[in-house]
Amino acid sequence: MRSTCFLLLGICCFLSCKKTEKVKEKLFPETPYETSEIDNFYWADSGWDYNMIPLIKPYKIIKQQGQQEWMLNTSASKNEISDLVPLESISITDKYIYGVQGENLNFEETATNSSVYFLINTKEMRIQYFDKESDFKTELKKLNLPEEF
Repeated sequence: MRSTCFLLLGICCFLSCKKTEKVKEKLFPETPYETSEIDNFYWADSGWDYNMIPLIKPYKIIKQQGQQEWMLNTSASKNEISDLVPLESISITDKYIYGVQGENLNFEETATNSSVYFLINTKEMRIQYFDKESDFKTELKKLNLPEEF
């Protein structure tokens, strides 16, 4: 009698585990991103109060909720202390991220700073700034990069 009860109890446990797995699969379906070889930097949800578009790891553009401007997170670059905000134009190749940081307000002097052109070498984690558009375009030509954003 005792062995029969244990046998029935074991069968019930086995069947309930199978049902639990089926319910779990329906409630939490497996996503292709989790099972693929894609780095989670490119698909993970990283915050509830901002939108993020990954570019080339570790660079991404971010827009805070309620804000109009996008910003380029450049904290991964060597000797970089701030992000590029507001982001006016951007272009991406396999190795470079480049574009224009629009005019922004300098709160200490209550004046606007003019546009700044930037070029990020993602392999070397290095960022260059250009005050003049002509210098920026010369560098793009030297690197054989398209001038369109």
